[in-house]
Amino acid sequence: MTTDPGSPADRPRHGPTEGPTALVVPMRRVLRAGAVGAAVALPVATLLGALLGGAPGAWGALIGMGLAVAFFGVTVAVSLVTARMDPTRLGIWVLGSWLLKMVLLIVVLALLRDADFYSRPALFVSLLVGVVGSLLLEARIVATTRVPYVEPGR
Repeated sequence: MTTDPGSPADRPRHGPTEGPTALVVPMRRVLRAGAVGAAVALPVATLLGALLGGAPGAWGALIGMGLAVAFFGVTVAVSLVTARMDPTRLGIWVLGSWLLKMVLLIVVLALLRDADFYSRPALFVSLLVGVVGSLLLEARIVATTRVPYVEPGR
C-alpha cells in the first residue's frame, strides 16, 4: 500500500526555524555569524566611543550598536520563522518587521531627544556602521552558501 507523495501525511514536517533549504541554511549561518559579530562589535564600539568621546561617546556607541544588533536580530528571526510561508504572508511579515524596526528607532530617538548623557555623533556612526556591517555580512553569507537547486522529497 503506497500513499500519494503529495499528500500532507508524506510531506516533511518542519519546526519554526526549518523550511526551504535555500533560505534556512544561509539564515542559520547569518544568525551564528551575527551573534559572534555582535559579541565583538558591541564592546569594540563602546570602547572606541569611550576613547574618542569619553562616557557620552561610550553611551552613544553602545546605544547605536545595540539598535543595529536589534534590527539584525529581528530580520533574521523573521526570515527563519516565515521560511515556509507563502510569498504573500512572508511579504506581510517582512513589511511588518520593517515597520516595527522603524517605530522602535523613532521611539528610541524620541526618548533620547533631550538627554545629554550620550554623544549623538557616536550613536549615528555606530548605528550606521552596525547596519551596513550586518547587511554586508548577510549578503556575503547568502551569496556564498551552497544550497541545492532541488530539494529531495518536496
